[in-house]
Amino acid sequence: MAGRPLHEAPDAPTMLRAIGEAERLIAQAHSFATALEDLGIDLPPPIATADSAQLRAIAGLYLAAELDAAGLIGAAEALTGLSGAGVPFALGGAAPDVAQFWQHRHTRATPDERAALFARLFGSDTGVAAADHPGNADFETDMIELTEALYKLDEAATNPQWGGLQQQARVRRAATRVAEGLANAASGLTVMMAQDLLATIKAAFAIFHHPDLRLALGAHDVWGAVAGALRMGRLPDVHTSLHASRAAAGMTILSWLADAAPKLVTTAGPLVALDHPVIPAAIDWLQLSLKIGEASAPAASPATGPTAAPVTAPARSPWAALAA
Repeated sequence: MAGRPLHEAPDAPTMLRAIGEAERLIAQAHSFATALEDLGIDLPPPIATADSAQLRAIAGLYLAAELDAAGLIGAAEALTGLSGAGVPFALGGAAPDVAQFWQHRHTRATPDERAALFARLFGSDTGVAAADHPGNADFETDMIELTEALYKLDEAATNPQWGGLQQQARVRRAATRVAEGLANAASGLTVMMAQDLLATIKAAFAIFHHPDLRLALGAHDVWGAVAGALRMGRLPDVHTSLHASRAAAGMTILSWLADAAPKLVTTAGPLVALDHPVIPAAIDWLQLSLKIGEASAPAASPATGPTAAPVTAPARSPWAALAA
């Protein structure tokens, strides 16, 4: 993703490759977890081999979290919800995908469950916290430290391949904090929910990737179609392009962290080379995080009066039963 203007959301082929990579990471983690379960082996302590597998699933979940923040799932839910009452335009070839997304609405995680999982892992400011976990509140701060350490790896470098001892030590410390925070926040449901959420992301993306739907919404690309569906559903504006851009950058960083995790328990040798793809991903993530913070600043002003959240019946979901 490095080299693309940060205000431009990734195009469809780039995003499809990222979703495919997330699927691969989660499939690896699921295979490893299944093998351990079959052998009756508990997961080892943090920063061990099993945590490398779990961190791969979390890397895929990060992509899902950012695309959810970009409005992808909410837009698909709004569009499919309207389809029951009659969408004011022809869905064309997208109709089967829209119908299938609607039919499976009770078999995937609800918005609150998604928000609780993402807050638990990534400390997202979703307003929803997991009942059994306060959330990984230090995730963003630790990620900032890690990404700064990565992009400053060549600062006062004493070696043309991997920088210097002090710079490598800073990366190792920061990587350890991020990995430990995620390992402590993860649960037995993490890998299972990762599969469900990636399937939801993939199905939602397929809807808006369909040319008939983009034409009906007057959109030039997937993200324009997502924005159009959000407006139709009268949902709040979100920073769609920024979150969509940060999704793959964050996944690249956490995927690298999964590979590096076994090396964090030792201090021998460099952790990352100067030409590793994680470094441009770290630069992108930092710049995009700054832009998201700037874009979100006006929304942080105090409300003019008290508001009360509506009381609703609990949504039916398989994850609610599993988490009980």
